[in-house]
Amino acid sequence: MKKMIWLTTLFVLSLVLIIPTVFALMLDMVPAADQPGYNSDKRLALYGERDVSQKFVSQQENLLAIATSIRNPNLKNKKEITFNLYDKEKGLIRTAILNGQNIEDGDFVKFVFPVIPDSLGKEYSFTLSTSLAGPEETIEVFYIDIPTESVLEFIYDEKTYPGGIPLVTFHKPNSRFEVVKEVYFSLFSRLLSPRSQRT
Repeated sequence: MKKMIWLTTLFVLSLVLIIPTVFALMLDMVPAADQPGYNSDKRLALYGERDVSQKFVSQQENLLAIATSIRNPNLKNKKEITFNLYDKEKGLIRTAILNGQNIEDGDFVKFVFPVIPDSLGKEYSFTLSTSLAGPEETIEVFYIDIPTESVLEFIYDEKTYPGGIPLVTFHKPNSRFEVVKEVYFSLFSRLLSPRSQRT
């Protein structure tokens, strides 16, 4: 009986400790934070020359990708969706292009580009567009109208508004150990949070 208890305990510990480590070591990028909440009724339509530009601040080093939720109703948009990233001086520094036919309605989409090593605390802006699409091939992005620590303001239809697309920035970890540490910190924070202890 005691042997069974020990085996069960070891099995559970391996699930809690070893498996997350293995998965963490396989990660090439990690998110800086969770995606901000948004109202699904607040959306911006993108097609043709109608695009969206947004300012944000990178919360970590080694910026590698920007991700957000995109609507592509009935997969109507099968055109190129272009992401252009600019520095504070409006210089184009990165570009990522995806095809609408690979984006299902409501997908959380990542625009991945070469790493920007010294990105911590720096202000950037990006433009998201699908210039070859017509009005019947519209994609939509959600937006929040209150600025956050990283989401500052956006331009749509030649007007500037506070807030912007509820994005998530992804970063290349400096070391595998750092990823493992972050995974366990997040895991134990959730386990010890008051919400997780409610009955």
